Amino acid sequence: MTNLRILLILFLALLGPLSGWAQVQVGPGQTYPNIGAAASAKAVHPGDTIFVHAGTYSDANTLIDSLIGTPDNWITIMPFGQDSVSIHVQYTFQAAQYLKVSGLNFYGNDSVESARVYHLLFFDYQYACFTSNHDIIIENCNFTDLNNTGKQNTGACLKIDGTDNFQVLNCTFKDGTNITDGISLNADRDGIIKNCRFENMPGDGSHCKGGAKNITYEQNLFINCNADGVDVGGDTGPQFFCPLGATWEADSIMVYANVFIGGLTGIRLSSCHHAFIFNNTCFKTTSFAFRSLNTSETGITLDSNYVYNNIFTTYSPYGIYMNASDSFTYNTEFFKNNLFHDYKNADPASIGWSEMPGVNVSGSIIGDPEFLDTLNRNFSLDAGSPANGAGFPTQEPGTDYYGNPYSLTARSIGAVQSQPAGIKTAADANDQFSISPNPCGDLVMLFYNGTSSMSGIIVLDVLGREALHMTVPLKSESTSIPMDLSRLVNGEYILLARAGDGTLLAHLSFIKMK
Repeated sequence: MTNLRILLILFLALLGPLSGWAQVQVGPGQTYPNIGAAASAKAVHPGDTIFVHAGTYSDANTLIDSLIGTPDNWITIMPFGQDSVSIHVQYTFQAAQYLKVSGLNFYGNDSVESARVYHLLFFDYQYACFTSNHDIIIENCNFTDLNNTGKQNTGACLKIDGTDNFQVLNCTFKDGTNITDGISLNADRDGIIKNCRFENMPGDGSHCKGGAKNITYEQNLFINCNADGVDVGGDTGPQFFCPLGATWEADSIMVYANVFIGGLTGIRLSSCHHAFIFNNTCFKTTSFAFRSLNTSETGITLDSNYVYNNIFTTYSPYGIYMNASDSFTYNTEFFKNNLFHDYKNADPASIGWSEMPGVNVSGSIIGDPEFLDTLNRNFSLDAGSPANGAGFPTQEPGTDYYGNPYSLTARSIGAVQSQPAGIKTAADANDQFSISPNPCGDLVMLFYNGTSSMSGIIVLDVLGREALHMTVPLKSESTSIPMDLSRLVNGEYILLARAGDGTLLAHLSFIKMK
């Protein structure tokens, strides 16, 4: 053990009692050999951090039961220092509450352990809807090389069932073989999947169904997800719904400012209700521009879905194909201000909607979106793009694929807002601002050392909804502004500071945790 490592352990041990939390050390040569052993020994308490030391974990103790924090004292699982942690078996969490999993690598192609791997990480609700598992954060984790050949060709890198209030942030899902999903969500509610990357999935990038409700996919990248990037809805057995008797496969699912590259189609709606598909970019999908299907055998059908301000481009022998189920009237499906382009064939004079009788369509544009640099996956819009400022005015999403605000007056079509379309941004604006502390509690300070006069502050939640609005006196010379966040629930927020002429001075993210 190096001197630096010893000093780090001693520092953490001294810091713990002063901070009111404890450290549980797991791994080779540590108090517990793995996370499951620490949980079984009841060694983990609210507010504790489980530090996982460097190693490859293919342990037998893969069921992790009853890691239960509190709203003010979450349990965190993370690598020790800069250690690399690689997990080669399925970790299953039951009764997980107020739990954060951060910075771990889940690897699924270990030939010795493959018979025991079905998912890489599984939150199993044990048929206790929303009470067994809730308030879960999974961040900065990698899920790679899950191979389920010979195991019914199903399973997912990350499977979350019956869970209330979850976040999956800044994670990578890559190189699956004979699996169905990168992320499988069954009967979950109140969740967000943001800033994640899905690549080379043989099925869906992610699939939500079984009574799923109020879930947002935002600012994610999907590359070569062979079936769909995001599949909203499905055909779930009645016994697997949460709540039992739910009359929707998926309800209030938001798909905002994502980029989809390749795959049969970027987005598929399957017997879902109230899907909001806003400002996505789909590039060279290989079969369909979009799919709206009734797949449920329990009588649940599509209802009240909204598809606005998207770019749908194909490289398909079928052209720009809007695929839908037979014997259904689509009079509660709305398509507004979408742009369509065919990279393989000449663009048609009009889009064929024959498979969607009764569908409501307006504001469609047919033509090359004129992306800046598709070879380098830069789907920003050229100055001459017909998508610039041509979007239908909506309140959501608040920010685009890169985290820049959408124009309030000239929203662009697609996942990237064209900055000349009505938003002025001060050069190096964020360098003039900082937030402290971050994460914060009910009070946070905004520090400002710039020369422009700030007139207003807006705080948006992760769905782009306004959570707080403050007016700053025009003659204020203060360099720090206290902000009362007591009315905001825990979560991630975006702060926008503007000058009197509308110039965006700052775009900052922060997390409220108490």
